[in-house]
Amino acid sequence: MNMKKIIIIVSIIGFATMLQTSCSDDFLKEKVLDSFSPENVLVDKSGFEAAITALHAFARDEHGIWGGLGDEMSSGTDVATAGVSDTRFLNDYGILTPEYSTVTKYWDWCYTKMIKQSNMIIDRAEYPEVKWSSEEEKNAIVAEAKFFRAYTYNVMAHLYGGIPLADREYKEPVFNFDRASKAGTLEFIKNDLEFAAEHLPVPDAGLADGRIYKAAACHLLAEVYISLAMETGDADYYDKSIATASKIIDTDDCGEYKLMKERFGDMNRPGDVFSDLFWTNQQNRASGNLEIIWALQIELRTNGGIGPGNSLARIFGPQVDAVKTPDGKHTNLPCDSIVRCQGITVPLNYIKYEIWNEDWNDMRNSSYNIRRNWYYNNPASTYLGQLVRITTHSNGRVVIANPDGSPTTVPIDTMRAIYPMHRKIEGTPRAEDPTSGNTNNEIIRMRLAETYLLRAEAYLRKGDLDKAADDINEVRSRAKATPVDPSRVTIDYLLDERARELYIEEPRRLVLSRMGVLYERSIKYNFRANNTMKPFNALFPIPQKAIDANKSVKIKQNTGYPGAEE
Repeated sequence: MNMKKIIIIVSIIGFATMLQTSCSDDFLKEKVLDSFSPENVLVDKSGFEAAITALHAFARDEHGIWGGLGDEMSSGTDVATAGVSDTRFLNDYGILTPEYSTVTKYWDWCYTKMIKQSNMIIDRAEYPEVKWSSEEEKNAIVAEAKFFRAYTYNVMAHLYGGIPLADREYKEPVFNFDRASKAGTLEFIKNDLEFAAEHLPVPDAGLADGRIYKAAACHLLAEVYISLAMETGDADYYDKSIATASKIIDTDDCGEYKLMKERFGDMNRPGDVFSDLFWTNQQNRASGNLEIIWALQIELRTNGGIGPGNSLARIFGPQVDAVKTPDGKHTNLPCDSIVRCQGITVPLNYIKYEIWNEDWNDMRNSSYNIRRNWYYNNPASTYLGQLVRITTHSNGRVVIANPDGSPTTVPIDTMRAIYPMHRKIEGTPRAEDPTSGNTNNEIIRMRLAETYLLRAEAYLRKGDLDKAADDINEVRSRAKATPVDPSRVTIDYLLDERARELYIEEPRRLVLSRMGVLYERSIKYNFRANNTMKPFNALFPIPQKAIDANKSVKIKQNTGYPGAEE
């Protein structure tokens, strides 16, 4: 099936399912004549593959919820704040209301895209008229859809708490949804993932990069088991988490995965093995990167690829084109791998400095992975090629320094315009245009290093500090960092290690929410959260429009927000 036909099918499937209605009078029932309707397309494997392609595209839309406009999975937490000086991007938690844009966008992404498409695939795969070559073929399709349904509900559970569970395809409006408990939500997610882990293929099955394999289901399932243990008090779930993570780490049940410990890919590029993991065209298994479990595909002219590209550099990189030389000349526009950055989501001192006090020589803190030194690049300036220096003027303002360290009168915004930048966001510019602020990098969603840290968390929570330290030290060993002694392993230490390894990659808000420490960690490390965040802000409010639309049953608002029950 060619790309053009797939796009047409995907688009019409999505549109047609929105318009479907049901009526009890036979003579009013529509006979679907459109050859691209779900009734006509979802009749064999090729049709369901087109629907799965749409599901992947919807999954990539999560990046678009905040893509280019700040990352609120990081901003407002213990790792980052917004570079802008106003209240946006949770600089002020007072803006987090039932009408707040991100609150509504995540809800809509879940229910109008991910869950709707997943349920359609899952339900219609069981229609008797569908021509499957085998039960195995059908189960693989259903497993991929169930993975995405579980992934989506897991995001929602940690953003909102217990949520309404749409567990089937609805062909008519429904106004009586009610919120499941968080434990019930996690149980539903677990069941989907256990099915997915049983029926998804392993990478050597010949499927393309970006598809969902068994390891992705096991990785997420290991996390969900931890959540269930914490929510229900059933410690047996920790053992299940450990066993599930071990399938990826210690066996070939999920295919071959390993921590990359030797350099690979473009060996002419200065770097180290950690930097190799994130370079353009090195984020898929085809490049030899056996650490990647799931990465969103970005390439131009790839099925479902994101058109604008990966905007993480634009979001997380400093606005260096606002830096001026001592003689008052602006730096040039971005070039090469440093695309146009806007300093929208900026690291806190915790990320820039504090976590490296553990071992400043940690590979992840090397110049190949964090750019701490910046140089003037305007050829019209006599300071071309010289190091950017910063100091404080006698009037108290932070200014550009002369080469000898003395102050100039040129102001500099050290919050947004210049700061240490994690280089995993650098890469080949989209369409060879650095000013676009986008790269061709894939967006990594799951990586084996995190699987080790999930297993370490399960060991820690069940009290086995030795094995928890062993898993953390596997990750630290690759970074050539000092091993941690078991006696020092705590949840806070584990979160520090996750920050060193996974900053920008991990949705930090979800991680902290899952662990139950979002509020305490955010007010400890984030000066803005400390001023405005309240304990109830650990969960998003339920969107007001969702409450209003559910006419027959009043959906309960989360505590602390307008409309919540006293």
